[in-house]
Amino acid sequence: MYIRVSEIHRDGLDVVANRGKAWIPRILEGMDPYPLRTCRLLSAGLVLTLAGRDLFAEGSFVAEGDAFCDRCTEAFRVTMEKEFHTVLVPRDHGPAGATNVELHEEDLEIGFYDGAGVEVNDIFWEQVALALPAKLLCNRGGCGCSGERAPGSFDILKKLKEEKE
Repeated sequence: MYIRVSEIHRDGLDVVANRGKAWIPRILEGMDPYPLRTCRLLSAGLVLTLAGRDLFAEGSFVAEGDAFCDRCTEAFRVTMEKEFHTVLVPRDHGPAGATNVELHEEDLEIGFYDGAGVEVNDIFWEQVALALPAKLLCNRGGCGCSGERAPGSFDILKKLKEEKE
């Protein structure tokens, strides 16, 4: 769903209140849900506000997907919840042609839009992708490991340092 900057009022635009909840299940259509088999939004909220040409997106979502456990390979359902805040700046204000750009922590919450409007689905795709777990683990049981740390390759150096001291 494309929202034009001209549609965003001075006090902001509540996208869900404006468009209705019927479009929420279709937001992730076309998204590659890997490492999940499927992924769908159960609920979503998004408020867009404009400050100059910068677009502030504040929202939240609850999503669920089907996956296979990385430990036992059984199928299970994953639920993800996230609140997010991001700033979108017009693409023409970005570092054009720069190949070596140093990013700072505050830069990680900045994205780009085409200057005329923003695709809401893209905002949610990015946030869902960021919320995907690195390891998909069901809660059926423990891993069975002893919990002790295995010896590392630098342990010999640590021992030599301790002996020297």
